[in-house]
Amino acid sequence: MSAATMAVRVRDRAAESPWGSGPTNPIVRQVTISATCPRCGGERGTPRNLNQYDDGVHYAVDVWKNPCGHNDMYRDVVIEARELAAEAGEGA
Repeated sequence: MSAATMAVRVRDRAAESPWGSGPTNPIVRQVTISATCPRCGGERGTPRNLNQYDDGVHYAVDVWKNPCGHNDMYRDVVIEARELAAEAGEGA
């Protein structure tokens, strides 16, 4: 993995209450991930802000478009960030 990293804000749906259990409480995490695509090793795109609205709650996340065309799913980005933190000895 490349030593270059980038910080992004992503929604962590796995940490939220299950659908149908009440109002949505979006959980947004700022995480550090590799600056390269995990599929091909090409550069990831530049993050930009995206304001969201869900079930009466406003929140902001980052979105980016990888030049290689591979899409990063937030769930995969959260997993990657945890693995990178563990490799660095930072825990989860």
